Amino acid sequence: MFDGFSRKIDYLRLSVTDKCNFYCMYCRKKDLIYNTIDQLSKEEIFMIISAFKKLGIQKLRITGGEPFLRNDIFEIIDFAHSIGIKNINITTNGWLDTEKIKKVIKSPLKSINISLDTLEREKFRYVTGIDGLDKVLRAIDELKEYKRVKINTVLIRSVNLDEIEDLISYAKKSNIIIRFIELMPIGIANQIFEDEFVSKDEVIKRFKGIKEVATDKVSTAKYYYVEDFDYTVGFISSVSDHFCKTCNKVRVSSTGVLYNCLFDTNGLKLRDYLDAEELLLKKIEDFVKKKKLIRSLKSDMPMFRIGG
Repeated sequence: MFDGFSRKIDYLRLSVTDKCNFYCMYCRKKDLIYNTIDQLSKEEIFMIISAFKKLGIQKLRITGGEPFLRNDIFEIIDFAHSIGIKNINITTNGWLDTEKIKKVIKSPLKSINISLDTLEREKFRYVTGIDGLDKVLRAIDELKEYKRVKINTVLIRSVNLDEIEDLISYAKKSNIIIRFIELMPIGIANQIFEDEFVSKDEVIKRFKGIKEVATDKVSTAKYYYVEDFDYTVGFISSVSDHFCKTCNKVRVSSTGVLYNCLFDTNGLKLRDYLDAEELLLKKIEDFVKKKKLIRSLKSDMPMFRIGG
C-alpha cells in the first residue's frame, strides 16, 4: 500500500484502549472520565488487523492507553501472529504482574517498549501519578532476558534533564535499548511544552564523543554512539528533526478511526465498513493516499485518544 507521495505504508500502530492506570503529565489528567462503550471489540480488532494485513502491513505495534488492561490482549497478539504478521510489538507503561510477564515471555511479541522517564521514585510518582517505579523496573529486569526491551524516555526539562547520564548507565548495565523522545505539542502537553521542551541537540551537545550510527531509512529513531559511555542511544526528535518524508505508518484509534498521522484530527471511521471487506480495503487505500508530506505543528487531540 502506497500513499500519494509513493511512500510504502507497511506499519500499523493500533490502539486497543484509551484507558490507562497511569496519569502521565504529558498525556492525561487525573480527573479524566473514561467511556469504554465505544472501544473496539476483539472481533472488530481482528477484522481491522486482517484488512491491513491484506493491504501489505508487515509491522504491527499495539498501543493505548495501556494495552495490557485488556483481558483479551494476548488473544489479539496471537491472532495477528496467526495470520502471518511476524513483526508484532507493544508499548506499555510496564505495570505488569508476574502472570502477565509470563504470558509476554511466551507470546510471539518481537519487542516491548516500556515508558521510563526517571529512575527516582518521587519523580516517577510526580510524572505518572503512581508510586510504581520498583514494579516497572522489576518488569524490565525480568523481560529483558527473553524479549527485546526498549526504554522510551520523554525528555522533560524539570524532571530528567539531570538524569540523562544515569539513564544511559542504567540502559547499558541492563543491556537494553534506550530512546530519548522529544516532548510533543499534543493534547495536555501543550500546557507544559514551552517550559519543558528539550531538543535532541541540547542533549547531544553534553557529550564530547558522539557519532551517528547508520539505521534503517524509515526508522523514527536516530541512534548515536556515545564514546563517554561506550554505548549507543536513540533519539526520536519529532519536533526539532521530524521524519515526515520517510514516514511509513498509519494509526487506528481504540474506537476504530484511521489516522494518517499522530497530529491529525480528521480520520476515517472504519466501523462504517467492517461488514463489507472489499469496500473497507478500498476506503483504507483511498484514505492513505491523502497522507500529507509534512505534519501539522501541534494538535489538541489527546495522545491517548489516537494511540501515542
